[in-house]
Amino acid sequence: MRVALGQFGARPGDVAGNLARTQALLERAVAGGAALACFPELCLSGYLLDRDAYTDVLLAAVESARRTLAEDADRLGVAIIYGAPIRQDGALVNGVVMQPPGADAVAYAKTHLDVKERAIFSPGSELIVAPGGIGLACCYDVAFPEAGRVLALRGARALVAPMAWEVARGFVMQRVVAARAVENVAYVVCVNQSGAVGDLRFLGASCVIDPLGEVVVRLGAGEALGFADLDLEWVDRLRSGSDERTYPLMDDRRPDLYGDLRNLNRTGLVP
Repeated sequence: MRVALGQFGARPGDVAGNLARTQALLERAVAGGAALACFPELCLSGYLLDRDAYTDVLLAAVESARRTLAEDADRLGVAIIYGAPIRQDGALVNGVVMQPPGADAVAYAKTHLDVKERAIFSPGSELIVAPGGIGLACCYDVAFPEAGRVLALRGARALVAPMAWEVARGFVMQRVVAARAVENVAYVVCVNQSGAVGDLRFLGASCVIDPLGEVVVRLGAGEALGFADLDLEWVDRLRSGSDERTYPLMDDRRPDLYGDLRNLNRTGLVP
């Protein structure tokens, strides 16, 4: 499966402009043979850190843009993954949408929020594997090994994470993605915002890491489009042991030792 990574810095509040930039990259992705085109976190609205900015007018514009992208997916015969603010069960969530051609969208609400996002968004409560074995994640989620492991155990062969990761603490993104790939014997696809957007400085560095932790593609700091070919059947062979280039990490787990995980606090003590 050929995947395209459309990296850019979304302008805050400019839904029409961000949609146009997404569509332009999407057309190029399809011309390059992509079956799946991925775009950054909150790429339709921009990475707005002001709750009052998410007005009814802006959210209606985002909904209209989502309908346009659904039409584009059908017209171009490509699946699209992108980030958008979504109203879900009466709450505002930081959403990741997978829009397949000719099918209903799958929406994931970001589960791990940093302190700035918690002032704006409600956290999601469900980890989602979309059709085709695509595990959906978002930015900060990748820093938490438990989330990736659950997705892998539910059948995800690729973890796809739209991001708005800043230059500050960018080392976390750059260090952990290979660990998520190796420990889950899965591809990890990260597509980040890039460049200076207002007071924010986004890292870029969107990447695809293979199940052995090798970099398939890594983009630079500016707006860019990259491609990677994912062999999802290779993931199956690695996990089954028919390809012995990694350990049988999924089979050699000891879940009998992990039962207290949900009850442990940061000191390691069960409250």
